[in-house]
Amino acid sequence: MKLTEYVKGLKDNESDGIELTKVDGPNGAFFSIVKADGTVITMPIGKKSQEGTIAEYNVLVAEDGTAIATINNYEDGESLTL
Repeated sequence: MKLTEYVKGLKDNESDGIELTKVDGPNGAFFSIVKADGTVITMPIGKKSQEGTIAEYNVLVAEDGTAIATINNYEDGESLTL
């Protein structure tokens, strides 16, 4: 899923605005997402995807629900439920 689609899905109402900012720091980069109600969500950017533009990013959601921004495209592979 594209990052922009994922962030639009975080809106509480379709008419709400949402601010998406890429933040570069000494230990890597992350996205800061500010919802209309002031709630701030942060999303890490994968180590090998630090140099992309916002339009290039996809979102990988891990099994524990953690969302990670990446430029790589991931698809579900084999799965096994135990």
